[in-house]
Amino acid sequence: MSKILVVDDHEEIRDALAALLEEEGHEVIHAENGVIGLEKASQDSPDVILLDIAMPQMDGLEVLQRLKSDATTASIAVIMVTAQGDRHAMVRAVQLGTRDYITKPWETGEVEMCVNWALKAKARADTAPGLGGVQKSA
Repeated sequence: MSKILVVDDHEEIRDALAALLEEEGHEVIHAENGVIGLEKASQDSPDVILLDIAMPQMDGLEVLQRLKSDATTASIAVIMVTAQGDRHAMVRAVQLGTRDYITKPWETGEVEMCVNWALKAKARADTAPGLGGVQKSA
């Protein structure tokens, strides 16, 4: 079972994502803002993080930047799940290291597919010879 951290300031979105992911057999951890999300990412070592952009206290792009600059969380796959479908936010998220970008409302099966791809990539990186379990980036 994989551990997924859902970071979104809207409880109904967290609950909807949790329902999808728990149905797939994943353990889901919730965080209602970016500050709590960073804490839970460090403490709980999730396999994947689903991260909203527009949140109070600390937006998702800042959270993503901090996650990727911290050695303890840098290798965690982050998927942005946001209503912000504008090109600037998408480009910035990719520059900061997001694995994928889902716009709300998501399509049926989209979240599950993106999470499964991220988990498969993590499994390949963990078992690749010579990488020592650390995903190398270009």
